[in-house]
Amino acid sequence: MSSVSALLRDLEATMVRGSGEERVQILARLTDLFLSTASGMAEDQVSVFDVVIGRLSRAIEVRARIELAERLADVPNAPGGVVRQLALDEIAVARPVLIASPRLSDQDLVAISAAKGRDHMLAITERPDLGEPVTDFLILRGGRVVTHAVASNQSARFSRHGMGVLVMRAVQDDALQATLGTRRDIPSELGDQLMAAAKNSARRRLSASMEPAMAGAVDGAIERGAVAVAAQAQAQIGDDIGKISAALAEITRLNEAGLLNEAKVAEFAGAGATEHAMGAVSVLAQLGLPATEQVILGPDRDAVLLVARGLGWSWETTRALISLRKDLGKSDSAVEKARQSFRSLQTSTAQRVLGFLRMRDAQQ
Repeated sequence: MSSVSALLRDLEATMVRGSGEERVQILARLTDLFLSTASGMAEDQVSVFDVVIGRLSRAIEVRARIELAERLADVPNAPGGVVRQLALDEIAVARPVLIASPRLSDQDLVAISAAKGRDHMLAITERPDLGEPVTDFLILRGGRVVTHAVASNQSARFSRHGMGVLVMRAVQDDALQATLGTRRDIPSELGDQLMAAAKNSARRRLSASMEPAMAGAVDGAIERGAVAVAAQAQAQIGDDIGKISAALAEITRLNEAGLLNEAKVAEFAGAGATEHAMGAVSVLAQLGLPATEQVILGPDRDAVLLVARGLGWSWETTRALISLRKDLGKSDSAVEKARQSFRSLQTSTAQRVLGFLRMRDAQQ
């Protein structure tokens, strides 16, 4: 860290009597040094850069702050204080870190949204994998433009309440209806409400341009169209139900014969037999099928780790279940991260979570 010490001495002199351009040059040198060594740097070393870069970046012009934000935006261990400082700056500076920086937590993003307003919120809606606390706040406080933007982020996760608010607003907002229609994470009961809203909107649009005598014909045409769409969907649902029914029949047979166990779960999952694997986990974990599907395929990627650890299963079985996911199961880095999380889980903690899941499932 001798280079940092020398730069610190230069910084003290520059802060006292240096010009704006000299400050920018010192900042560029500091940032270069940080980026060249960041991958192997401990947090206490990062904190030194946090203090120095943070102090200097408050004394430079907007153009240089924008460049700093762009350089630090995707660095996993960027100085956290500097990143938060940049995120609270004017939007031209804040935008790169708001969109990409992994150093901003859900709590940071909510606080920034509350402090800065719509432009910062819109940048946040572009982040991948937005968490439920953030989307809840954006829906509550962001207004129509922000709501549309966050609803169109296909990787964003929504709480049951947040998704319910979106569907409720879609009743009077045709564009939001269209956006929500592209999402695959809407619960079935809210999907029914969304379809009803879309039918009512179609009636309003057509009826507004028709003679009164035609209103009945319009309603009939819309209803027939909705029935046709529903019939097509029902055919797909019928195929899915057939697969699940066959899987459950085999799972029931195995369970009654005393042959349903962890090894069978690993066998089904390893073969990509999703319906069989979910049915087996459902029986062994004492969870309903909808809850089990959420555990294995839902947005909470840690749920399957907790359930498997709570049941005392091995990492190999858990890895097989993870492989059933399309978003996580094929990524080596994500699987390794999951393995580390699984290893660090306390069995007692996982068992308490599993008990909570069973209680919530029973209540629902």
